[in-house]
Amino acid sequence: MTTVSIGIPSYNEESNIKTILESVLHSNLHSINLSEIIISDDSTDNTPNIVYQFMKNHSKKIIFLHNDKRRGAGNAWNDIIQNATGEIIVLYDADVKPNPDCTLELINKINNNVGICASNPRAIPSKGIPAQGTIFVGDWLESVRKRQLTEYTVMGRGLSIRSDIAKKITIPESLISIDLYLQGKVMEMGYDVVFNPRAIVQFQPAKSFVDFCSQVIRATKGHSQLKKLGYGIKNQLTLKTAIVEFIRVAMRNPNGAISTCLCYIMIPFYMAT
Repeated sequence: MTTVSIGIPSYNEESNIKTILESVLHSNLHSINLSEIIISDDSTDNTPNIVYQFMKNHSKKIIFLHNDKRRGAGNAWNDIIQNATGEIIVLYDADVKPNPDCTLELINKINNNVGICASNPRAIPSKGIPAQGTIFVGDWLESVRKRQLTEYTVMGRGLSIRSDIAKKITIPESLISIDLYLQGKVMEMGYDVVFNPRAIVQFQPAKSFVDFCSQVIRATKGHSQLKKLGYGIKNQLTLKTAIVEFIRVAMRNPNGAISTCLCYIMIPFYMAT
């Protein structure tokens, strides 16, 4: 029987942490043995109290690692990986809601050759130009991931990784693109990275132009940070594939394509402010 550890990095997630915990505990795991749920937390809000109450009422399998000062996501991921006892580690952002079968879909793709399985993040339907832009970008990324392995394959919102591989990796402090770093490290070790479109993780789309632009800017800075560190992976995404998939998705969702273009037009303005 496969043993699995669930990891959730958390920082001031009082409005989300209960939802992700309930989603994980209600997952369809079948013959999978849940070793523990590990939360690495640096929160200054009410997140710790919510988790402690949840542990009291629901599960003794939750391990809560709370720190009184902000140490960053990299340290949180390292804490989870080193404390995990399962053969496979499934990592979720604290503000997502995995579908009931998501964890099992992530686990089932891991084998002797596959080191990481990436989830399929989908934005929750919502109104507004930034939200529509987020939804469109998510649909485009899903189409791209189905075509070929790219630097956009592994997303931190949800992934699974073999524990024995993860424990050989130390994530640098202050690293932004942790997901891309893990993807590259696993590939360097000679293992495959796969994408499972059935492993769906729902997340809230951007609510404003500021939110949308800040997410894009942060992702860009994360890629630049890795390059400055002398580390990265070769992007196999061709311009032709990117354009073809953009057109394909735009034909299904023209309003989303227009919204995305409007959002990207705003990015230089927010970068200058």
